[in-house]
Amino acid sequence: MVLTKQQKIVLGILGGIILIAAAVVAFWLYQKQYAVLPETVAVFSNEPGEAPYTDLLGNPVSLPQYLGQVLVVVSWASWSPFSQADLLMLQELSDQYPQEQVVFMAINRKETKEQAARYLSTLPALEGIIVVLDPRDNFYTAVGGYAMPEVVIYTPQGEVAAHERGVAGRDSIEKTVSKLLSGE
Repeated sequence: MVLTKQQKIVLGILGGIILIAAAVVAFWLYQKQYAVLPETVAVFSNEPGEAPYTDLLGNPVSLPQYLGQVLVVVSWASWSPFSQADLLMLQELSDQYPQEQVVFMAINRKETKEQAARYLSTLPALEGIIVVLDPRDNFYTAVGGYAMPEVVIYTPQGEVAAHERGVAGRDSIEKTVSKLLSGE
């Protein structure tokens, strides 16, 4: 079958429309993949008037910094009898995963920098964990905390993949992280 010049033009236009539509859909899917949910952003807000999350050096910490990575967050406090075991378990887990794929974060509940640092000085070095200060207890409140600790695992897109209340289960954290890394 031989196509006329007019048919070739129509087919070319249709092909162009299909390519443009495919590009728009691909862009939309890409944006959706890395979009952060508003409720998740609120948990990690550093907006003026909000309690900024900082590390022990005073550097701001926010969720968008970790998009594209699995984020394991544990709440802790020096007064909690479970904090030591949870922090040491997080350190061990952080040794198992590449830092560019999985971030381990420990958010302190409403203690001063000095209180948190004093407690941490009694533990072995926690080099694989980002220690965060939350002076107003925003994280714990925002995730609906009622047990200590609270463990929340976020997908690379910033969605909650798992939320455990009470002592962190190493096996369940490993299972969730492995599942997220494998793309299941």
